[in-house]
Amino acid sequence: MRRAQRITGGIMENEYPLSKLKNPFMEYNGIEICEVSLDHSVLKATLTADSRNPYGMVHGGLLYTMMDCVAGVTARADNHHYVTQSVHVNYLSNIKDGDEIYAEGTVSRRGSTITIIHAFVRTPDGERLAEATVNMFRLPD
Repeated sequence: MRRAQRITGGIMENEYPLSKLKNPFMEYNGIEICEVSLDHSVLKATLTADSRNPYGMVHGGLLYTMMDCVAGVTARADNHHYVTQSVHVNYLSNIKDGDEIYAEGTVSRRGSTITIIHAFVRTPDGERLAEATVNMFRLPD
């Protein structure tokens, strides 16, 4: 008999278990998982006053954090553990208005020890705020 699966945020509850590990840092920053697959993932951050820099724009550290987190979620979809090895970021734009932003990560290459993720942060209408190449190092099983 097949066990019923609960759907959470469009993801079957028992799909990609390592991608959905409890991450207190993501929770602290108001980041949640929207989608996960082997090659692509999407996260959403709910913006608050604490998400902004002194100029009222989204803090660059949050943009970086979202790309790092989406890279980790995407890498771990293959059911292995990863940590960030390196990140190259380009900040493209910023916003003062809005309540949420999204990060998307897509696998560029999966190797035996390094997985390369292309990540970007965007507004709900698709304006890109930042993009990054993130190298994720696979930990020994």
